[in-house]
Amino acid sequence: MGFRLPSIEFRGRKLDSSISFLILFSGLFLSVAMPLLMHRDPGPDAMTLWSSYARADNCNFWNPFSPDRSSYECSAYLLRPTGINLTNAWAYGMACNLFLTAIPVFIFRRMPLTIFLTLCLWGVVRSFFLENLTKEIIVSVAMISILLFSFSRRYRGGFFFSALIYGVLIRPYWILFSLVWIGVCFMKKYVSRLTFFLMLFVFYLAIATAIQLVAGYSVSSIRASNNELRTAGEEGSKSLIVSWLNGGDFVSQALDSLIIFFRLSFPVELILLSGLGQIIFVVLMMMTSLLMFKMITSSDYKGVHIPPKVKELIAIPLSFLLVQGLFEPDFGSFARHFSMVVPVLFLGLGLQMRAKKPELVESRILN
Repeated sequence: MGFRLPSIEFRGRKLDSSISFLILFSGLFLSVAMPLLMHRDPGPDAMTLWSSYARADNCNFWNPFSPDRSSYECSAYLLRPTGINLTNAWAYGMACNLFLTAIPVFIFRRMPLTIFLTLCLWGVVRSFFLENLTKEIIVSVAMISILLFSFSRRYRGGFFFSALIYGVLIRPYWILFSLVWIGVCFMKKYVSRLTFFLMLFVFYLAIATAIQLVAGYSVSSIRASNNELRTAGEEGSKSLIVSWLNGGDFVSQALDSLIIFFRLSFPVELILLSGLGQIIFVVLMMMTSLLMFKMITSSDYKGVHIPPKVKELIAIPLSFLLVQGLFEPDFGSFARHFSMVVPVLFLGLGLQMRAKKPELVESRILN
């Protein structure tokens, strides 16, 4: 599958090639150039990571579930040899964002303008998290490899091993993320709009039961302990996710995780917590969630059958959202984490739009 710029489509009509190129170039540039237009000083997260450079050798890579392990020290261990620091991190972040935004474009033949603008707006959101020294530079590299593998037949192994390696090195919950993706791919044939909600509840009930029996504590307590570490004024402290159900039984924990899943999918309360400045992310997240739910529970999209590969690619951000419903402590962190994973959705959507409608193929044969 070759890399070729698509044509922009508006209301079903293909735009002139020069106009398409101008839209593509302008959209991609503006979506990743926010650090140049609106530079911000390093925040607490960047300063914590920078201070971890001195302690990077203390990271215990091969014991990801150790309570003494720090993801900042492990991230610093990987970033320090590259020369990335507080001064030049914005350039590396901008390059990563460019790849994350541009790679899905090449899967399209004709790209609807609304989809391209949505992809670019996600790039704008992502740029605010990649403008300074951050662990997201490493996850961006992992996601870029996943996107590139998605162009080949080895996309399953490419995703699984990229997620597994990143989980072992930096964020252990990515190991669960990769395993959940396998489960979603296995169940994709049986998911419908009627069974979708039932399967969500069964999933969270199974996870809550397993964590309680194996680890000896509840899922809700993990998020609560993370929230207790946040102090007033810190990044994320204004958008904490507070559980609505605090029961100690498995059913209450599963229902609480299910509720948080939908609160993350439709994060309207973020506007109340952090102000109208979050409205772009809220609208993007709601549109993206509806698209994911529609495609994972349907057998066709706009009259065209959805191939298994498309559903398996779309299952990647959906599986990540499922895991975030378990552990995510605040909406701000969720926006940062999910914005790195969402490009896979657009790549799957582009692959779906490459398919030919059966009626068009049949009419060509008859003619």
